[in-house]
Formats: sequence, structure tokens, C-alpha cells
Amino acid sequence: MKTKPGLIKTNLDELSLKINGLAMRVQHELGGGHRERIYQNRFAELIKAEGYKVELEKRVEVYVNEALIGFMYLDIWVEDQLVVECKAFSHKLTTAEIGQVVTYLAATGASIGLLYNFGRASLEWKRILPPRTVQEWHKHLYRTVWSPLHTVRPALSAQTPIRFSVISKDSLKSELTPSVPVRSSASSPLQTYAAAGVSIDAGNRAVELMRDSVRATYGPEVLAGIGAFGGLFSASALKNMDAPVLVASTDGVGTKVKLAAQVGRYASIGHDLVNHCLNDILVQGARPLFFLDYVASSKLKPEMVAEVVSGLAAACRAAGCALLGGETAEMPGVYQPNEFDVAGTIVGVVERENILPRGTVQAGDVLVGLRSSGPHTNGYSLIRKVFEDTPLDDELADALLAPHRSYLNLLLSAINHSASVIKALAHLTGGGFIENIPRILPEGVGAVVRLGSWPVLPIFTRIQQQGEISTAEMHRVFNMGIGMVAVVAPENVAAFQSGVPEETFVIGELIAGERTVTLL
Repeated sequence: MKTKPGLIKTNLDELSLKINGLAMRVQHELGGGHRERIYQNRFAELIKAEGYKVELEKRVEVYVNEALIGFMYLDIWVEDQLVVECKAFSHKLTTAEIGQVVTYLAATGASIGLLYNFGRASLEWKRILPPRTVQEWHKHLYRTVWSPLHTVRPALSAQTPIRFSVISKDSLKSELTPSVPVRSSASSPLQTYAAAGVSIDAGNRAVELMRDSVRATYGPEVLAGIGAFGGLFSASALKNMDAPVLVASTDGVGTKVKLAAQVGRYASIGHDLVNHCLNDILVQGARPLFFLDYVASSKLKPEMVAEVVSGLAAACRAAGCALLGGETAEMPGVYQPNEFDVAGTIVGVVERENILPRGTVQAGDVLVGLRSSGPHTNGYSLIRKVFEDTPLDDELADALLAPHRSYLNLLLSAINHSASVIKALAHLTGGGFIENIPRILPEGVGAVVRLGSWPVLPIFTRIQQQGEISTAEMHRVFNMGIGMVAVVAPENVAAFQSGVPEETFVIGELIAGERTVTLL
């Protein structure tokens, strides 16, 4: 068989060809819209099923001037000789990702690296050869290395001694897991803080418990995260966008935290916070980049804080979003005993031409609803009033604490291009149908929502009956089983509904009017 002109042959070409075929199978099976870890795990499963030796998150020690400064983590390490790196970007691969693999090749001595991007409509991949000069990978080294807090990273030159050691997971050295300081800073002496009701030791313990969960959200774009004074996130990928626009949102979960504290369930609150913020930037067409959290309580309970932050981290991983930093605050006298609160900020990006809502929203367009999982994060002051004399059994607690749903993976691929049939999205949060749908309407356009056109979740029926709440008030406070509303032209409704992998509901239409919602 003839080889292509200029194609450099290696001893791993046959193996690489097999791995390429498996990558195509992964793309065919899963399609787009998933986080990187989903593709990575399935890819590894297929490679292992073919009889090859596979390691996930292969660790490589990095020494500079003979000092151990941190680790690299290879997504998939095949047969102790092939580097496989997975991405799930909606944008094309950049020199940053290529530089990451080049550095891995320099570190492992491997003769070839395979870089895959599963996040686009069709599989994107690159076959990467080892660097020919030190300069080719030096500039990427520190971006690919995770280092413990306070590790000194010396300046690099062509003469700086750098050494790598490929190690197995069970040989990870304990010296690289030092105690990490509390994420919030404290300048008062320990005994003074302790006497005032603030435990720095409890803060340290909380960070120890949450550290691995937080780090699991990091990709190579995270240059500094937990423990640093500020999170560092590389924006180099934005250079590949035509006109990137940053989108930011800050929110909390309201008094849902009181119910969580009452039954001792905290992980779902982390999902609530992240998913609420994800949806708030999704309705403007944005994908997430990173998230920052704030957790405050009257008395710091490390296990509780770690459970909340683990929920945050899990939701961030599902969205392909880095949990870049946060604050853990113990504030006796501000919060009542056993109470806590959470807040978060998300930053995402969207191409300017893809910003929602589009300027084509008009009377005659159709409202299509997507299911919610429950009350999400709104109306809980009323909910607590309704059920204040009702025992909070497991069934009721499950219904009330069901995590706020994220619509990112359902909708992002459908809106992330200029030819999208989605004209606008409304996230039904505080204010329900009555307050949120008008936020996306232009002047001279109103909306009709047709009651009975979707199945109302049983929890809302129970709230309305037990609280003796009017139908109008229920739809002004709650989502009533519809968490997201899409505005679509009538001729595109069928295409939109067939493209969403779950049942959706035509719940109304836009009419000539004054940016109000009428319930019929």
C-alpha cells in the first residue's frame, strides 16, 4: 500500500488506525453535547474491549531543577506507549490543545499522540508527532501541569533541567497532597477566631474534603484554581471565535436551603445552584467556561460544606465547566444556628451572531415547553408556608428537593449556530410564566399560554390544593412542570421537537400585544 507523500511512519501506525476507528464509533454512538469525561470513559471501554492495555488519567511526575513541582494527567494511555487526549469543544481544536499533546509526548517519550474533539457535529482529530526542539513544548509545560498550593514554579530557559517520570496510579507520592488552606482568607490569630466562633481548622478540613471533587472539573485551561488567591483560566481558545461575547450571571437558590438543612440533604443544592446559572446564560446562547461559588454558614461543618461543593463540582463536570474558585465563610451572628446559604457566579461565551433572543421574534411564533424536574429553585418561601404543619416525609422531600434541571446538553447544539430554528429561550424561574416570558418579547408582542397543554407535576397540584392558591398565582410563582420555553416559527416546530431527545409540548403562541402573558 502506498503512503501519502509527507506522512511520517511510526511503529504505532497500526495501533493508531485501530484507535481512530474506535473514536469514530464513540462519536457515532454518543453524538455531540456531552462532557469530555463521557467520551473519555466510553473511548477507554472500547479500547480495553479490543484487548489493549488502557489507563485513564495516567499521571506523570514533573521535576524542574530536580524539584518535584506537580503532575500531568494523560486522558488515556494505551499499551504504555500511545497518548490519547479527548476534548468536547464546540469550537475547533487550537494550538493550545496541540501544544498540550506535544508536551505529553516530550514527557513520556511516546512516538505519537492522538487528539480528538468529540464536541462538534463531526469528529475532529489530529495525529501529533514528538517535538523536535525543547522550545516547542517548553512554552506549554506549566499550562499542562497541576501543582499543589504554594509550589514554586521557576522560570524556564533552554538550559533549565527538566525531568519526567511516568508512574502508575498506586505510586502517587504523598508529598504532593499537602494540607490546603481554607478558601477564604483569615488574618486574625487562631485562638481569637476560635473564641469568636470561627474555626480555621474546620475550614481546612472542608477544603481537604472537597479538593478532589473541585480538581476533577479542571481542564488544561485552568492555570490556577482551589487554594489560589484568584482562579486563572486561559482565554486562548476564544481567539478561534469570530466575535466572542462573555456572558455572566450570579444567583442563589433562595430558601430551598432551609428545606435541605431540615432533612440533611446538601448535594442537590450544589446541582441547583450550578444548573440555575447554566440555564440563565443558555437563554442568551452561551456555553459555560467557569463557575465561582460562595458557601456561608453560622458554624462551619466540613462534611456539609464538602457535600454542597461536591454537588457543585458534579454539575460543573456534567456541563464541561470548571469550578474555578470560591469562598467558604463561617459567620456566627449573621446566620442562625444550623443555617447556611449559597450563591454562585458563572461566566460563559457566545458568538455575537448567535446571541439570543434573535431579532425575528414576532406574533404568530409558537411557544414550546420543556419539562422541569419540580419547583427548581423558586417559590420555596411559599412552599414552606404551605407545608409548615406537614411532616416532611421522604416522598415529599424527594419532590421538593429534586435538583434544578439543566437544559444545556439538550439545547446547546441546537442554538450554537446562526441557522438555528430557536428564536428565543425563556428560563422559568422566579416569576413563573407571567414574569419571565415577557423578558424575551419585543415591543408590540404578547403571549398566550394555554393551560392543560402539558402535564402538571403532582407536587404543584398538591401545593395548590393544600395552600388554596389561585391558578393565576401558581403560574406567577412556579414553573408548573415547564422549566424552559423555546420560541419557534410555526413551520419549524416539528423540526425543533424532533431534534430534542425527549417529549416537548406546544404550550401557546405569541400575539400582537403589550409584552404580557395571558393564561387561557
